[in-house]
Amino acid sequence: MREETVDIGALQLECGTLLPAVEQRVTIYGDARADRVVLIAHALTGSSRVQDWWPGVVGEGKFFDPARWCVVGINVLGGCYGSTGPANPGAGAPEPFPRISVRDMVRAQQRALAQLGIERLAVVIGGSLGGMQALRWALDFPLQVDRAVVIGAHDHHSAMGVALNALQREALALDPQRGLRLARKIAILTYKSEELFNERHERRPDRHGLDRYDVEGYLEHQADLFERRMDARTYALLTHAMDGFDVREAAAPKHAELLFVGISSDWLFRPREVRAAAQRFASLGAASRYAELHSDHGHDAFLAESDALAAILGALD
Repeated sequence: MREETVDIGALQLECGTLLPAVEQRVTIYGDARADRVVLIAHALTGSSRVQDWWPGVVGEGKFFDPARWCVVGINVLGGCYGSTGPANPGAGAPEPFPRISVRDMVRAQQRALAQLGIERLAVVIGGSLGGMQALRWALDFPLQVDRAVVIGAHDHHSAMGVALNALQREALALDPQRGLRLARKIAILTYKSEELFNERHERRPDRHGLDRYDVEGYLEHQADLFERRMDARTYALLTHAMDGFDVREAAAPKHAELLFVGISSDWLFRPREVRAAAQRFASLGAASRYAELHSDHGHDAFLAESDALAAILGALD
């Protein structure tokens, strides 16, 4: 594994603001000179260390084995794990940190990769916010991408998704620390399915003997973990970026293939909407297809169901 911070210079954002000095935190597994480079775009709370949060897909013997692929992860613009963002604004950055878009994230990534000598990507893949980035890559840089794999995401963020993000940001505005915990609990509910919660928790009492239900203890545990690793300003910024994502009017990428993967139990990005996005791009002439990951894990299935996802991705090999 190799990690470095790449200085890409000034970046003009879609909102009109100029960031005078932008850094991108990059992690590379395998040989960067390889002809099979995969960029793995992380979701809302991820980092460039993709093997840390996607160990079932990246690593020795896994689908993206660094012995066979050059695997690249980049902490998104606005993130809090080494790239320029509210937690690491850099010299001359305006205060408060300006709004960013998924397109801004992708443009920053493309410039960082160019500086590293990586001009072509065999695959760009990601789930949720990562899926939005993968699709944006195919639309903005189709000649540099062979395939984009969009998992648990589609061509816009829905009204329900925007509303849920707005509630989480309202919690942050009331109290950054306690609000971050509440925001994580709300998000966890959107990432799981009712079937999974019933199977794991039902109405059982707390497994540690506290005066609460087991599902309450689970949410508290998730909030504890999240509070230690996430910056509240970053969380607000990246949820705004997700809300602004809408490429339904975009022309079809003529050179990059698209694979949309819906998740059967996902109610945040419903599979019918993922399928509709795949069909819309296909109707415009793109090489676009749909596959479905069957799971009770909800939106998080792309993280939890590694073997089933690898079976879907087999066509990329």
